[in-house]
Parts: sequence; C-alpha cells; structure tokens
Amino acid sequence: MSVPTARTIIFVAVLLFLLLITASILKETVNYLLLSLLGLITLYMLFIPMMKDSAMKVFIYYTPCQIFSFLIGIYGMRRLKSHPEHYDETLRKRFHRAFFWTAVFSILIIVEDWIVIFNFDNYGVTGIRITNRSFTENLMSIYFVYTALRILGPYLRSFMVSSAGNAQTQAVLAQDMPSGQDADTGPGADSSEYVPDGASNGPAPAEPSAQIQEPPLDAGFRSPGASPEDAFSERADYSKFYLFSRDYQLTPREQHILQLLLDNKTNVEIADDLCISIGTAKAHVHNIFAKVEVKKRQQLLDVYEKFG
Repeated sequence: MSVPTARTIIFVAVLLFLLLITASILKETVNYLLLSLLGLITLYMLFIPMMKDSAMKVFIYYTPCQIFSFLIGIYGMRRLKSHPEHYDETLRKRFHRAFFWTAVFSILIIVEDWIVIFNFDNYGVTGIRITNRSFTENLMSIYFVYTALRILGPYLRSFMVSSAGNAQTQAVLAQDMPSGQDADTGPGADSSEYVPDGASNGPAPAEPSAQIQEPPLDAGFRSPGASPEDAFSERADYSKFYLFSRDYQLTPREQHILQLLLDNKTNVEIADDLCISIGTAKAHVHNIFAKVEVKKRQQLLDVYEKFG
C-alpha cells in the first residue's frame, strides 16, 4: 500500500485547522508545543510509506492523527476549566462538550481502525483488500456540524432578523411621519429624539447634554436617569437579563424595551417612557419578538421565565 503525499497534506491541514479553531475558541495564541508536535507528526507520516506494506504500517499511519485530536480535546477542556471567566456559561458548556466528544471520538476511531485493519483487511502477498472503516469518523463529522450550527445559529439568525427588522423599522417610521416630511432631514428623524410641543423646528442643533444616546450593551437595561440600584425590576435581575439579551443579540434600545415589556408596559407606555413614537415602539417590539421567535407578549414572558 502506497500513501500519496497529497493525502498526508490533507490530514495535516485538517489537524492544523483544528488547532487554529481551538486557539480561537480559547481566545489565545496557538500553543507552540502542540504546533511543534504537529510538525513532528507531519515528518513521521511522510516517512511511513517507506515501510513494507502491512496492516501495522496502515495502523501507525492513521493513529498519530487521532492521538493529536485526542490531545486537542483534553487541552481544550483543561483550558476552559482553568479560565471559566473568559466565557459566558452557555458557550462554555457547549465548547467543553465539543472538546469532550473530540477526545472520545478520537479514541473510538483508533479502536475501530484496530478492529478493521487487523481483522477484516487483507494485506497478503496475493493482494490488498481494505474495508471501509469511516463509520465513527462520519459520526464525528455529523456531531461537529451539529455543534457548529448550535453555536453559530443564534448569530446567523440575529443577522437575518436584524436585516429584516431594520427594513420594517424604516417602513414603520415612514408611515409614522407626517406627509411631505423628508425622512432624513425632517424633525424627529431620529427615532430616539423627543421634540416637545412648541419646540423650534429650525436647523439649530440640540445641546450635547440634551441628546439621547444609545447606552452601552451592559447598561442597556437602565432607564434614562435611573440609578444602578433601581435599574431592574424584580423580574429582570442583572445576570439573567444580561445573558438573555446577549444570547438573543438584542440591541441596547431593544434591551430598554424588553425591560418595559417585562414590567407589562403597553406600547403607549413604552413610547412615553422612552420619548419615541408609538410606531417606533411597535417596530422595536416586533424585532424583539422576531429574535426570540415568539408572536405574543405572554410567549415572550414564558421564554424569559424559562431562560437559564
């Protein structure tokens, strides 16, 4: 049995990609010890074809790849355990589960190779017969795809929902604006700006201190002027509210509105509290419903109650 160099390059490239993905997940630079080990494995696999064809030759050619994958899984789990503060709990559990199954599948693939190579394959002088032994590897590939979709799904869904939501928000704002008024330059074009009755509609800019700005992500729950002690209702405690907002990719404005929804505020009350039009409030509520994948307020409350 001859082993093409191209196959070795593919195997090494897959292992290198796995190492880079691990470094990205752990938020650190590539581990140079593992990188050096990969280099040694590459040299080792390039020299294997010089051996005489046998079952042992095939086994020791494939085994180093699975040992390296096993080490990646163990290394990832240890790093996650030693630095839990770098991740929120949901992602940490998913990454830990992925590293765990990487190690488990690596061992299972080695066991499957041993059974098939030494019991079903034939490497005699009369010919070579190789049995398909990729069952466990196929299961591992399916699991990796499933895990990737679980981790990346919320971000992809949030991106699509945000794009659709922005278009709908613009449509609602256009309908909510008086006829003949330009959407970009007319007064009130900023949906978060409040213009009191009798205020000048001239071009004079507002004082910087009077402008309402979007709060940072970790302060999205605070109502304007609220102190940190009064920032939450009993229903929306900090840790749960923050993780919920982060998992569903809510903007700071949507976090404001979510808190009011949790306080059972109506659209009119939300608009009054945030100094925005009712149409804008409805558009933001609709975007929250779309991201959380609910259609009614009670469904939103139920999802929030069960979260975490």
